[in-house]
Amino acid sequence: MALGNKTLNDLVSPISAQLGHAGVAEKVDMPEWEFKAQRVTDGLSHEQLVDMFQAEAEKVRVKVSRCSAADLATCIGDIVREGVPGTGEECEVVCATDERFEQAGLYDALKRRKLVSKVTVWDPEAGDANVDAALVATYGVTYTTGGIAETATVMQPTSPKCGRAVSLLPLVHIAVVDASSIVATMYDVMKGYEESGEKLPSQVCFISGPSATADIELVRVEGVHGPMYVHYVIVE
Repeated sequence: MALGNKTLNDLVSPISAQLGHAGVAEKVDMPEWEFKAQRVTDGLSHEQLVDMFQAEAEKVRVKVSRCSAADLATCIGDIVREGVPGTGEECEVVCATDERFEQAGLYDALKRRKLVSKVTVWDPEAGDANVDAALVATYGVTYTTGGIAETATVMQPTSPKCGRAVSLLPLVHIAVVDASSIVATMYDVMKGYEESGEKLPSQVCFISGPSATADIELVRVEGVHGPMYVHYVIVE
């Protein structure tokens, strides 16, 4: 019989015979069992989850800083003061528009840094000019909506005040995350989205360290699809 003419019964019958069955069953009753997935985050306090988030991030070559809201501008300023990584040349910075950045005085603080030649704040009215700025910027600074301790992942939604280019095009992504928004697993994130009832943005980037791929001969190459360097700034 030609392969294309075989029925499902033709394929399943030999398997059924090997299992000692007289024939293929008409239906299969669901077995009864009790099963609960065990997670490495079970039983951890929130403080321990934040520590796990940092530890897992450092495993995937993410530099992690921790600071208070009052010290946020200084903390990010210290990251960009080295200029272009590896060369120390002058750099440009593109930032999301965010009230928390304004309250921290971040934009002005970045402009005062010696090696920062230009600071662009994402402007919903500027259109493609925002993308052009992100394309040549060394640093892109965003305020994420949270982090996942288990995988050291940050959630970066797009919005009129923060286009996807800010976190994807610059050489270095500085992702700010509130310690209070760090949860245990991806399940907790998706459950939160579902329970909120809010409409999701056009895109939510789940970022776990620098862009990397090992598609070619299993050789790890970084920076192919996004930033080569990532910094997490945890605001406590």
